Amino acid sequence: MMSLPSNTIVESTSLCVFELRSGFEHPQLNPLTISLSSGQHLALAGASGCGKSSLLQVIAGLKSPQNGHFSYQQQQVDIMSLSFWRQQICYLPQQAVMGAETVLEVLLLPWHLNAMLPSQIKPTEKYCQHALLQAGLKVELDKDVALLSGGERQRLAIARAVLMQRPVWLMDEPTSALDPAARNKVIGLIKSLNIISVSVSHDPVWLATADQVFNMDIE
Repeated sequence: MMSLPSNTIVESTSLCVFELRSGFEHPQLNPLTISLSSGQHLALAGASGCGKSSLLQVIAGLKSPQNGHFSYQQQQVDIMSLSFWRQQICYLPQQAVMGAETVLEVLLLPWHLNAMLPSQIKPTEKYCQHALLQAGLKVELDKDVALLSGGERQRLAIARAVLMQRPVWLMDEPTSALDPAARNKVIGLIKSLNIISVSVSHDPVWLATADQVFNMDIE
């Protein structure tokens, strides 16, 4: 596994990151510089505490960078464009956020919170069931979320992201609570969606599926 070189990025690609640091990385680690287009997956790897999740949160617009910047569709993402950026991303933290009591309510939460564009019509129950199956989850729509396991909650959050149809997914340890079969289902789903994905993971199988890996360890 190799760290990515700090090369000059190509501005015509969809997501361009230039010398980005959160401030929690090792001081000797080169900042992240990379260009990603639709269908590509970047994984952030390294030991616990090396700053992977903090860097992901910077890309999600949840923390300010210590250094560098990034742009999407040639528009730099900063405090003035956060509203635009948040309409483009699905951020999936390690502890899946449910925000409602039943499976169906969780799936429709972005519409109930008016977080979707007016053109994005609320999905039907049939479409919700299909998204659950895509994520490898077989549960009734009226099931109480409190009865779901950690792995089921992770897959429910992924199914909600499928329904939101956003072009960029930012995922923190998305397979940490999944067994190998469920993990492989999610890997196949990600590959089928033609999205830009940035993930944090310790899972060597997951990392092996990424197009590029940014190793944040200092040897």
